[in-house]
Amino acid sequence: MIEAKVAKLLGPHKLVFENETIDETSLISDEILCKTLVSAISPGTEIAAYDGAPPLRPMKVYPRLVGYCNVAEIIATGSGVSEYKVGQRILTFSSHRSHFITKAKEVLAIIPDNISSQLASTAYIYHLGYNAVLNADIKYGSPVVVIGLGVIGLCAVNLSKMAGGKVYAITNHNVPKKTALQMGADKVFSRTDIASLKSTLGNRLADAVITTSNSWNDWEIALDVTGMNGKICVLGFPGRGSKDIPFNPLDSRFFYQKQLQIKAVGASAEDNDSRGFLKFNEKDNLKFILEEIGKKNIDPSLIISDERPWSDLNNVYKILLDRKGSPLTFILNWNK
Repeated sequence: MIEAKVAKLLGPHKLVFENETIDETSLISDEILCKTLVSAISPGTEIAAYDGAPPLRPMKVYPRLVGYCNVAEIIATGSGVSEYKVGQRILTFSSHRSHFITKAKEVLAIIPDNISSQLASTAYIYHLGYNAVLNADIKYGSPVVVIGLGVIGLCAVNLSKMAGGKVYAITNHNVPKKTALQMGADKVFSRTDIASLKSTLGNRLADAVITTSNSWNDWEIALDVTGMNGKICVLGFPGRGSKDIPFNPLDSRFFYQKQLQIKAVGASAEDNDSRGFLKFNEKDNLKFILEEIGKKNIDPSLIISDERPWSDLNNVYKILLDRKGSPLTFILNWNK
C-alpha cells in the first residue's frame, strides 16, 4: 500500500495535502502506477483557483485539485500494458501529487533520456503557445503581437519567433521583458506606449495577436493593433473577475470593420484520427516540443524561477500571487 500526498484546495488560500491510499495490487490491465518526480506550476490557472477567481464554467469550485504539468516515473504496469515499461519517465496531466494511477491511453509522452524532468514538465505550457501559433497561421515575416508575458505569453513569444514571425510583446514588468527578448521578441512595449507599437507595426498592423490577459483594457489593445483580416488568438479569459466593462469589446469599428477572426486556442485534438487529418494534435505536438527542448531550440530554464520541495507549494502560490520580482513559474520536486 502507498500513502500518496495529494494537494487540494478547500477554499481560497486554503491549501492542504491529503493522504490517499493506493493499493499497488489493484492495477487493472490498462493501468499504470506512477511516482511523481517533478510537477510544474501553471501560474494563470493555479493562482486563479488559489485566490478564488470566478470559475470558467458552472461548477462546484471547492474542494478542488490543482496542477496538471506532471513528470512521473512508472513503477508498475497492468498486464495489458505493452507500450510503457517500468522505469520510464512520462508526461501526464496528473495534479500535484506524489503517486497516482492512470490509464495507459492518458499518457501524453515518454520523456527522452537527454531531457531533464524539470525542463520536460513545462512542455504543456509551451504547447499552449504552440497551439496559438498553429491557429494564428503565422507565416515567415508575419507581424505578431503577444499581450501579457506570464509563462504562457513567453512561450507564445518563443514559438512565434521559431515560426518566423516578427514578434512584439506587451508587458509593464522588467523581468518578463528581459526574458521575452532572450526568447526572440524583436521589441517589447509597455501598455502606456501602444502608440509606439502601432508606429513600429505600420499601416499593416499585426497579422496575429495572441492575448494571454484577462483584462478588458488589454482586449481593447488587441482589437486596436490587429490589422485587416488579422486574427486574435485567445489564451487568456477576457473579463474574468471583472465587474464592469469599460467599453464595448465587440465594437463594430474594430470587430466588423476589420472582419477580425477571434478564436479560443487553448485546446486541440488529443490524437490524430485514423485517416491522418489531425496532424497537429496534442500528443504529437508535445512529442515535437520535447524534441525541440532536447535539441536546445527551446530553453525552459528561462521561465523557471526556482525549484522547491513539494511541501512548499502554499508558499510558492503566495510568491506568485504577490508578484514581487515578477516570478514566472516554479518546479515542485517530489523527491524532497
